[in-house]
Amino acid sequence: MPLKRPVLSDRNTKLAILVLPTFILGAIFKTFEIMPWWTAIPLAGAEFFGMHHVVSRVLLGSKHGNEANLTNSPYCAGIITGTMVWLGWAWFTRFVYNTPGSATANLVFAILFILCAYNFFRAITLDAGTCPTPAGEEEKKLVIENLTSEGRLNGQTFCVSCMAQKPLRSKHCRHCDRCVARHDHHCPWVWNCVGLGNHRQFIVFVSTLVLGIIAFDYLAYQYFSLVTYPSPLPPHDTPSLFARVPPPGPPPTTPGGPTDTGSSCILPDSICAATEFDSFLTSLLFWTNLQLPWTFLLLGTQIWQVCRQMTTYEVSNLGRYGWMGGRGTSLNTQMGALAGVHPLSEEGMASAAHGGHGHAHGHSHGGGIAAKLSSGRMGFLMKLMGLDRFTQTRDREGLVKLAARNRNPFDLGCVGNCQDFWSTGREVGVDYERLYEVPQEGFREAKRRRRERMEEEGLLADEGGARKGFMRRMSIGGWGAMLGRGGGGREGYAPVRMDENV
Repeated sequence: MPLKRPVLSDRNTKLAILVLPTFILGAIFKTFEIMPWWTAIPLAGAEFFGMHHVVSRVLLGSKHGNEANLTNSPYCAGIITGTMVWLGWAWFTRFVYNTPGSATANLVFAILFILCAYNFFRAITLDAGTCPTPAGEEEKKLVIENLTSEGRLNGQTFCVSCMAQKPLRSKHCRHCDRCVARHDHHCPWVWNCVGLGNHRQFIVFVSTLVLGIIAFDYLAYQYFSLVTYPSPLPPHDTPSLFARVPPPGPPPTTPGGPTDTGSSCILPDSICAATEFDSFLTSLLFWTNLQLPWTFLLLGTQIWQVCRQMTTYEVSNLGRYGWMGGRGTSLNTQMGALAGVHPLSEEGMASAAHGGHGHAHGHSHGGGIAAKLSSGRMGFLMKLMGLDRFTQTRDREGLVKLAARNRNPFDLGCVGNCQDFWSTGREVGVDYERLYEVPQEGFREAKRRRRERMEEEGLLADEGGARKGFMRRMSIGGWGAMLGRGGGGREGYAPVRMDENV
């Protein structure tokens, strides 16, 4: 039974959930080192289940391992942290001293490990891109009146949770309880939303994670190929720092060489010999390579989406709303009301309340394997791995639309899209936190016109000191940003409609 009252304070609960997986994973790897595999496998499963039970039932007090509570907690981030801790430990205690011919590979792994850990930390701690909210009731009233008079008060333009106008490509995250600019998805693995402010760090983290696992596998192969069993009586007076007592029986010349591992090992002889030589490392290798396929697929889809100027949320809702809520190619209808639903009707306001949660609440109404993968515990697992968009009917319909006639108004070509992503909109002069309409003439032309107008008015700064501030002023919606946003606040909200000629 779950506990009715929390065992620890909120801060200590989060800290315990973040740290606990490191100790449990270490215990699991140690279990494989000291016990035969037929005993270690069920015991390791019990240890992992015990960790999950303690986190979900004891620390979080969830009745049935509530999905929202687990997603809001640092549980998944703690698993990543624990895995990285033991990867670094295994690399330092085994590979650094026992792979003398792989100095370059060790250096590459060290660089990848540092970059991965740093960007993982940054993806967690950075603001994902919180959108501005009205400062008072008067501004809220003005926003609603303006959107109502324009016939655009719906879930695509207004957030009833924040009571604020929603910028294009933003979404209200129910886990973070805020609207996030250029929202991609809420990622439990980094305990944060992935949006405008930390999307670059997230992609670097996933990239270095995939490459780091591959480099670790290479070093493990070199380690098992070069290291030999130390003899029970070393010829030197001082034994090796990492010398280990060999298992019972005649040791092989190398772990990969021919050996009689007994009838208990059902794997190939080379893998059995490596497992017998260093079970801690082989169990760690199995665990890390178990993460490689889905992280590689996640990285591939993220890169593909960046090149196509899309986010995970937009891909997931193409079959439902079209591009950014518009149907067809007309830029005039990009912020139109939902098809067939009056914006001020009960259905329209319900859509406003839940329209921002399309990715999190996507349902599959089809049958077969896809429906099974999208529901229940398997659906939660698919969400954790970022694969749910490929198993939901509406998501698949959205992907099919990419080959249709619908046009993405933000698409600037592969190179331009990548530049826009890495510069967080500065390349094309877009402030995604305050972007409410698509310029009729397109982003590049709008930027060129603003630059010419500012040159005529003598407002251009020199190429030296204030280039960054100049780019900010030139950005679409950037004039609102000049009103101030000190201390991480969100002042300077611009509720009025932008000039049609901008």
